[in-house]
Amino acid sequence: MSVVMLSRCRLLLSRSIKSESWLEASQVHFRRFRSNDSRQRSRNSSYPPQAFPGNQRGGRFNPQRVMKEKKGHILDGFSVRDASDTLLIMEKQVRKWADLPHVHRRLELFGVPRTDVQPILSIFAREVSSGLLRNPVEQNKYHVERFVITPKELNRGLLLDQILTQLFYSWASHTEQQEVLLKSVSRSTLEQISYLYSAADMSYPADMYPKARSMRRKVIMHVGPTNSGKTHTALRALAAAKTGVYSGPLRLLAHEIWDRLNKGQIVPLGMDPDADSEPDITTNMDIIQESVSRPTVRKEGKAKYARECNLRTGEEFRIVSEHASLMSCTVEMTSLGLPVEVAVVDEIQMLADPERGSAWTSAVLGLPAEELHLCGEEVAVPIVQALLRDTDDELVINRYERLTPLVVQDKSLEGDLSRVQKGDCLVAFSRSGIFALKDKVEQNTGLRCAVAYGRLPPEIRAEQAALFNDPHSGYDVMVGSDAIGMGLNLKIKRIIFETLRKFDGNVERALSVSQIKQIAGRAGRYGLHGEPGGFVTTLHAHDLPMLRSVIPCQPDPIIFAGISPTLAWAEGVLQALPMGASHRTLLEVAPYVSNVRPPCRACVPSKVEERSRFVETHAKHMKLYDRLLIGGAPMNWRDPLAVEFAARLCQIYNEKIQVPILQALRVGPCLDALESVEGMMSGGKSAAGAPSQGLVILEVLHKSLVLYLWLSFRLPVAFYQSEEAFALKERTEKALDWCLLNMSKRVADRQPATFGLRIPSEAADDVEYRRTPATRHQEESKRELGVKYAKILNSERQSARSQR
Repeated sequence: MSVVMLSRCRLLLSRSIKSESWLEASQVHFRRFRSNDSRQRSRNSSYPPQAFPGNQRGGRFNPQRVMKEKKGHILDGFSVRDASDTLLIMEKQVRKWADLPHVHRRLELFGVPRTDVQPILSIFAREVSSGLLRNPVEQNKYHVERFVITPKELNRGLLLDQILTQLFYSWASHTEQQEVLLKSVSRSTLEQISYLYSAADMSYPADMYPKARSMRRKVIMHVGPTNSGKTHTALRALAAAKTGVYSGPLRLLAHEIWDRLNKGQIVPLGMDPDADSEPDITTNMDIIQESVSRPTVRKEGKAKYARECNLRTGEEFRIVSEHASLMSCTVEMTSLGLPVEVAVVDEIQMLADPERGSAWTSAVLGLPAEELHLCGEEVAVPIVQALLRDTDDELVINRYERLTPLVVQDKSLEGDLSRVQKGDCLVAFSRSGIFALKDKVEQNTGLRCAVAYGRLPPEIRAEQAALFNDPHSGYDVMVGSDAIGMGLNLKIKRIIFETLRKFDGNVERALSVSQIKQIAGRAGRYGLHGEPGGFVTTLHAHDLPMLRSVIPCQPDPIIFAGISPTLAWAEGVLQALPMGASHRTLLEVAPYVSNVRPPCRACVPSKVEERSRFVETHAKHMKLYDRLLIGGAPMNWRDPLAVEFAARLCQIYNEKIQVPILQALRVGPCLDALESVEGMMSGGKSAAGAPSQGLVILEVLHKSLVLYLWLSFRLPVAFYQSEEAFALKERTEKALDWCLLNMSKRVADRQPATFGLRIPSEAADDVEYRRTPATRHQEESKRELGVKYAKILNSERQSARSQR
């Protein structure tokens, strides 16, 4: 009884805070937030606790990075010429699939009795292999248009496994088919199959957003390559709107829009810009180059253009006004419950991203905006057209061309890093590779290198970009990963690819056309290096022919838009699964059972095995809301330190409900590393490799603090020390910045912190704000009372367990 009461108490506590008007009906709880580029894949690493501080004798720190190629799926090996081959492949492979042990185990976990698994699979395999899918009537009955395998599909065997299971559930749930199957399997088995198939249905995602369906929206697409100015008009329309929202892929972009709108740097559409104003060339936005005396994106703000705008990202709220009519946020944090006049969704092609794509799909289908602007690449147009086919919305498409030319150079560097020049950006795809290139370039050229890669906090990436862009900083070369392709304004003259292949977490693959063009397009922005245009080449000669052939090509077509299950969906499915079903079983229902019609595809989170194991180990006794939250948290699930910190959070939450940040960080090397680096920043003694050693652990500390802040906005009663976490985060960012600035210096030349860190403090924004709604303070007494009762119930639960 006490366990049930405790769960109810937690639920009431999570709902005890009255939302601001701009927080109502928020969709934030179950979308996976990542403030950094989700395509960055970190490799496994282990961190010996005793290896840092680096000024200890013999304390040299060498993280072990192991690249393991996973074994392919057992159904891999078939070839695909085009998508039309899919039904034939299903027909040929179905008997092999039906005999696989893991298919049998999955059906048992989904509730099919073991005695009925083999008979029903045998009947299914016989019918499909005998030509069931060749019949047009049967094709229409089972909606086979949703089964698509393309030649560019990365995990063909896994996808085939999923679509055959989807077909099986559709086939076995059909009324006519069940009459035949009753001769071989029990009625209760067929009822269980039908119950799960019905509960898991996601065939009409547009119907999940009644507010958007109650209006006829005008959807305006702004599509074009990098550096084409495609977001320019959309942002001016937002600045002119009575109410509106900007939804971007990165916290950096959301922060920039928030800052510029509040300062009046974006001239609203319909207003004439003032004369004698300088254009802003430091923006990360893809705007039109303006050299005229009346720019619409200004270097200096003006009060008459200023609009009150609040900020909401996965780790931070900034409230300028309780009544602000504009909001800037990351896509996952977009509220779909409040009608607005204008909404701008940036990087719309990310709706096909396997990790985060569902947030973009939800925005396209669910934003209740009179005028919805979608900015991104041309490849997103067919998918958006398909998504809007049943919504009765008006669609307008505006196309843009690149503003400056991009030229593939005739020769590579032929492996000679001494040929690197000022304004160059070298691109590599591993952290170790980036720092190896940085060291070699600095040794061969005498030029200092800034760095930018996915594991670096966005604030530090922006600081490194500022160093590279500043002609007087002494940093003339950038070395980065594909993280440079979005959200950073970089004055790059030439992009140099170290390689055109990237490890994707499983195997090393060639970069896609979209990836190459996105990165290469960063060269020559605004023509800031004298002559307009940019250049691109490769470090090694053998990569240049591929680069030359790719740049003129159209990007790879987008074949689906991701959708993710909601809490209501998860509750219904859990009722349809056998008692005690694991977290992994729940996660697998969407891709293996749900009826998802094109152009949508159910998103499956990466690292399902690691996420599920963690939830089953550390969050098994939490309510469903908490389990989904923890399982979808923004963390590196293969990093031992990150997993250890998350486990500590869960332990304290289970035991005490309220989670102090310092108590959670007490285990592990992170705080010691921060204090050691701060000692070096103050002029203390440091060893030769100390900055690089500290950098690795400080990156983990920063991610841990982001995780705590992410949880603090979803479970504010439990993770209540957000201000303390923000203070630690700012200290960590300054320490990270010091490490990067001093990595290439000799110990004798290393600078203390007095040389001037440029990480902006909160006051540097020049925009007054606070992080919590005013009404939240009125709820403190209620929350404290709830915590007191919850602790009593928690104590009773622990006592009851100890007596068992």
